[in-house]
Order: sequence, then C-alpha cells, then structure tokens
Amino acid sequence: MFNWSNTKHAVYLHGTYLLTHPESGERWQSKQQAQLWFNEYQAQEQLREDELAQQSSPELKTVKLQSVTGALRVPSDLSSGVVKVTVAEGQNVTLTGQLEIDDESFLLPVLRDDGRRIYFPIEVQGGQFNAIFNFPTSGRFEVSAALLNEDFAAPRFSASNITFYVVREAQAAS
Repeated sequence: MFNWSNTKHAVYLHGTYLLTHPESGERWQSKQQAQLWFNEYQAQEQLREDELAQQSSPELKTVKLQSVTGALRVPSDLSSGVVKVTVAEGQNVTLTGQLEIDDESFLLPVLRDDGRRIYFPIEVQGGQFNAIFNFPTSGRFEVSAALLNEDFAAPRFSASNITFYVVREAQAAS
C-alpha cells in the first residue's frame, strides 16, 4: 500500500521514510512521481516473489504406469489415482512405464503394513522406467508419491498410489 507523508514529503515503506528516489538519489518532485515509482517497485517485487515460488516448487515429473506383469490381478485402468495389484508372495512383478527424466537409477521405498520400509531399485533409461518387485511375505505394501520423493532434497515426481496385496498361494496336497 502506498503511504505518502505530506509533512515529510516522503514515501513510508517497510518502517522507514524514503525522502529521495532510490535510484537517482534526488528528492521527490511530487506525490505523483513517488506513486509512479511505488507502482513499478510493487510490480518488480511481485515478479521476484513469483520467481522464488517457481524455484521453491519445481515442476514435478509424472510417473506414468503402463504395464504390470507377473501379478495375479491387475486393474484395467492403470492411470487412476489408486492402483491395486494382487501378487503371490515370492513372485517377481514388473512395473514399466514412462518417466521423462535423464537416465538414472534410484531406490523406491515401499511401506509394509507393519510400518517397515522395503527398498526396490528403479531403472530409468530413455524415458522408460522398469521396476521389479518381489515380496517374500504376505501383507499389504504401499507405494505413494510421498514415499517416492522422500529420499530427495526436493520433491521430483508425481505418481498414482499403488497398493500391492501379497497373498500366500495354497499348496496342493500330494
């Protein structure tokens, strides 16, 4: 908000009086001159704030799940917000899809229903990712964007939540 002091012939800004133009160092000629400077000052401050906001919240890369192989049951729509997959314990399940980042390998934390984390490697090459999961025990295992981003200094990815329901297959009597 523009605050002009007629008695001091100055702009009141951030707890102090500006008796002179900040760039020229000359006294204000009029309230209108000060108002023009203040409007420009506000516009520049807004640009700086917008730039800082963009730097502090980088664009998240979307993980696009395209296929799940090796599972007992997979939903037909893998692009929904929540994907539920049924898996046999000890069975390899491969998730593949698109992730538009440079070639990279990193670990994906998966949250077990008892609160422990299990880590699986993810390989990204040519914008395609590949992750192989193998759950040794039955239970529910969760993957979320929060887990995917937790080991990075700043969030990098957005993704659908994936829940693995790992079941024990009954052994046939011999």
